[in-house]
Amino acid sequence: MIRDLLKEEEYFIEYIAEETARIKKFETKLNNHEVREDRVLSVRKKVHDLRFQIFIAKYSMGDPVESLVEDYKELVEEMKELWVSELYEDMLWMLSIGIMLEIDENTFNTLVKLVENSNINDFLYNFIINSRKKGIDYQNSAWLFKEPFKYLNNVIVSEDDTKAINYLKEYLTKHWYVGHSDMGWYECHKHNEKLYFGYWSFESGAIAKILQLDDEHLRGVPYYPYDLVHYK
Repeated sequence: MIRDLLKEEEYFIEYIAEETARIKKFETKLNNHEVREDRVLSVRKKVHDLRFQIFIAKYSMGDPVESLVEDYKELVEEMKELWVSELYEDMLWMLSIGIMLEIDENTFNTLVKLVENSNINDFLYNFIINSRKKGIDYQNSAWLFKEPFKYLNNVIVSEDDTKAINYLKEYLTKHWYVGHSDMGWYECHKHNEKLYFGYWSFESGAIAKILQLDDEHLRGVPYYPYDLVHYK
């Protein structure tokens, strides 16, 4: 059953086919040494980005969550060589998806080591990591990107689960999408070209799962990855 209602299943099928064809072209050029040496890394990064977007499109289209686990592990392996600290959102999404998938320790620790080696001290990263690796001092960390993520602080510190859910719903409906107006994917669902892979606030799902919130009222709320939260 399709999860993202902004596009129909046929759209995502065509999107995935087109992006998969692009990946094959890039990989053929790489394998045939047709890419200048100083461009190899950037092309590999582009391939990784396309794979990540296909992963999200598969979720948007309604693929079973269990079918995405191996794709996720492959993305993590690629990040060992390709992720840089400037790609904040990529790591946030990958950490969050790992929490929801209850991914194995070795795979999750690969991401943790990348964060540690980058010397990033971010509240949201540290809060998520602390849920799997206790002892991380997230409370004394800064919010590196206050918009829109700082609104999640109310969710995290609330001692009342009902209020926490209401704060999370407010974040999803009022802050998450508009808070990403500077991202390349913002409003891409309006393009004539097939650029849209789905809008998902993966960090919202991870936080709900970490705090063990009763998120029934968030089922069907735009951007909330309910099926991922309830995978296990």
